[in-house]
Amino acid sequence: MKRKGTVSKSPKGRRKWLAIMTSSAMALLAVLCIGGGTLIWTTLGQIKFIGTEASWPEVSLSPEEEEEYQLSEDLFDDSVYENAKTVAEIPVKGNGNGITNIMLLGIDGNSYTSRSDVNMILSINDNTKTIKLVSLLRDTYVSLPGRDKNGDGRDDWNKLNAAYRFGGFSLQSAMLEQNFRLKIDQFIAVNFEAFPKVVDIMGGVDIELTKAELSQVPKAGVKAEPGAPNFASLSYLGKAGTYHLDGYQALQYARIRHLDNDFKRTQRQRIVVEQLMEKAKTMSFAGLTGVVTSVLPHIYTNMSTDELMSYAASSLKYKNYSIEIQYHVPQPKQYAYKTINASDFVVLTDPKASVTALHQYMYDA
Repeated sequence: MKRKGTVSKSPKGRRKWLAIMTSSAMALLAVLCIGGGTLIWTTLGQIKFIGTEASWPEVSLSPEEEEEYQLSEDLFDDSVYENAKTVAEIPVKGNGNGITNIMLLGIDGNSYTSRSDVNMILSINDNTKTIKLVSLLRDTYVSLPGRDKNGDGRDDWNKLNAAYRFGGFSLQSAMLEQNFRLKIDQFIAVNFEAFPKVVDIMGGVDIELTKAELSQVPKAGVKAEPGAPNFASLSYLGKAGTYHLDGYQALQYARIRHLDNDFKRTQRQRIVVEQLMEKAKTMSFAGLTGVVTSVLPHIYTNMSTDELMSYAASSLKYKNYSIEIQYHVPQPKQYAYKTINASDFVVLTDPKASVTALHQYMYDA
């Protein structure tokens, strides 16, 4: 039986800086992997480190936030969530046997206590010599382990991007384990400040744009955002093709959010990340130094100095790895949209099948 629930409309502008942060984190990690130990050692002091067991500060939510994210347990068909019970029977998989997973988070805003509007798994496979980027859509409907605000004795259900907001990476990690059967202990988080600087220091990126995407990207040297009164006259509005984008243009491309949907948006994020990683492979030591210096002050991580140095020690190995960017969860035809009071949610229609497919992609040799 289908039962109704309600949720308030998301505040305007909440998702303004979608792709900036993860792209910056990926650029940093690419540089860490490629740049060499000396570079990293001299700049580690700029990173914001937290201990692995650090507690998350008490989060004070506004009444609007509580209402927005306080969804009913009975929002959707019970039959859909009967499948979710079998997810618990899937073994939890983590690092080992040549595979290392790191969570990349893009935090919405200036602080590190907001929503994680970009959620991307960086999976390094030494067996197949590949680096895989997996996007988890922020609006995916998930359970939040140990959070029971309505006092019914059961875990609350919420949007995926709320986990970090409510409990930092400790809740984010627990959410990943419970819903996707992945144990990911390491993360890198960034806010929105560094991205244009990184792209400019790396010499820009070459991106293939559709005609529709061109209408959302300003001309070189123009600082204007889609929606501005005169933006149409300031955008490219040209023919589809490959364009060389500076930092500000790449930012606008990665932020496109009105042409299609979040699946396409996360694909654009992965495209920018891939371009930055490929460029990092060919940059000089001096160029890499500039990137690291620009990005490090904006990084928040629980990775230790030794762990970061270990990636630097593997720099030559990672230069030869291929990069795969097409995967996302939910997978095609494995989800349904549910709209409540103009807010959209993405529901896994067969959670067991989605988690099984995700594990096969990440762990198959």
